[in-house]
Amino acid sequence: MQSIQDDYNTQRSPLHIAEYGRTVQEYVSHIQSIDSKEERTKWVHQLVNIMATLNPQIKLQADYQAVLWGHIYQISGYTLDIDSPYPLPTEDKKMEKPDRIHYSDTGIRFRFYGRNLQNMIEKATEIEDENVRQDLVNLIASFMFNSCKIWNDENLTNEVIAEHLSILSKGKLKLSGDEITVTADASSHFTPKRNFSNSNNNRNNFNRKNNKNNFNKNKRHRRY
Repeated sequence: MQSIQDDYNTQRSPLHIAEYGRTVQEYVSHIQSIDSKEERTKWVHQLVNIMATLNPQIKLQADYQAVLWGHIYQISGYTLDIDSPYPLPTEDKKMEKPDRIHYSDTGIRFRFYGRNLQNMIEKATEIEDENVRQDLVNLIASFMFNSCKIWNDENLTNEVIAEHLSILSKGKLKLSGDEITVTADASSHFTPKRNFSNSNNNRNNFNRKNNKNNFNKNKRHRRY
């Protein structure tokens, strides 16, 4: 009789895809032992249905059956000889490193405006209709005024906004302060921070007074 100590997971073969567990891997090993290729393919069809039932979330993928066939082939160590209705993955493909994500290397001139504002200004410079461009510039200028009010607690003048627009547009938007209409957002007014130090002092004074009253009360009712 085999004892529990003789069947540690560390003594078993490693799991190729741990998410499916050892039962599925043993199922695949059994399929590999079948001599007939046709029978192996039928068994894989059944195993795909079982795996889809055990993991119903995978059905949300448009090509989930192709994914499951690929996983079974991967669990077999890329050696299972079957007639797959889908292209099977290769071990070399698995070992390939993912493509490096290239981040934008363009700096942000004024961080409190954000990168989206720079993109909006670039689009504004491409608009040929003067009226439409001016409306967009006014919207951008209003956003700049309100953003600076929120993050820096500072009211920008139209002249400063015009200067920032010229800088961010690389000189393509040359406007004077009189040509800009700024709409202040009522929700952008600065709200001063709560003075937590005063609140803490009041709370500490209350606790000291309460402790003193409790001490005097206990002193009056002291038993000898």
